[in-house]
Amino acid sequence: MKNQLPVIAKVDKLGKIVEVCSDFYVELQQLKDSGARLISPRDEAYARLHTRGKENIGQVYGTRTISGFEYAKGRLPIFRVNSRLNDPKLAKLAVEANKARNYFHTESTKEYEESLKQAEKEKSKEPKKRNIMVLPSRDAFTISDKENWDIFEMIFKDQAKPYFEYNGPITVYPIHKGTVDEQDGTILNVLWFRSYEGASLLYGFSRNINHDDRARGVFVEDIENTHGKSKSLSYYQQKQIDKYLQLVQKIKDGKASVSKLEKVEIFLADLKK
Repeated sequence: MKNQLPVIAKVDKLGKIVEVCSDFYVELQQLKDSGARLISPRDEAYARLHTRGKENIGQVYGTRTISGFEYAKGRLPIFRVNSRLNDPKLAKLAVEANKARNYFHTESTKEYEESLKQAEKEKSKEPKKRNIMVLPSRDAFTISDKENWDIFEMIFKDQAKPYFEYNGPITVYPIHKGTVDEQDGTILNVLWFRSYEGASLLYGFSRNINHDDRARGVFVEDIENTHGKSKSLSYYQQKQIDKYLQLVQKIKDGKASVSKLEKVEIFLADLKK
């Protein structure tokens, strides 16, 4: 039997919202054990818009989300709707790094370069269908209906317009570029989505995922019943998706046999189930 967490709200066309408060790694485990997954910025925005009654989700307290940022020395930040830190092994390493007051980073820029290639491939998609994007500045910047609206839509999907009307412009805060330039690998960090009273700021610089703090979640079964598995990448480890993207690239480069496409075909078929 799953270890059920207390439900703080039931949101129409989204499902039951739960909340945990621990370090990021433990939160991922608690949500998984309960049959829930960490909330996306889109679903958090939707919940905020539809619980402006007694629950008031996100009115005062923000939340960690499935999204995150990637940084490399001298390069523009990259935003991923599905952070690599959703992988528990990486989440644990990030928590340990934060305990030492460091940002977690990998040994090279391999992860950043992979994300950069994926972002380039997604450029032709309309913003709300994109799941990765290179951000326009290494410093804090604003997203609104007048500037960087494509980023607003990528993050909040179909909730971009209603959430903008509710909240207004939002400032995005990356890690300070001087800190990024002190290391040689790829820094991975979680998106903290501040509360409405906190202007819904999007923090990509938090170094406190080792501390107890809120993380809301949604039961996976509810989301699947509402949207269907095939309509969101949130149900799949981004690491697995990247694995098959890399395999396709190797086949194109002649570094892997065409027969390997069968594995890709099976994976894609599974996504449609």
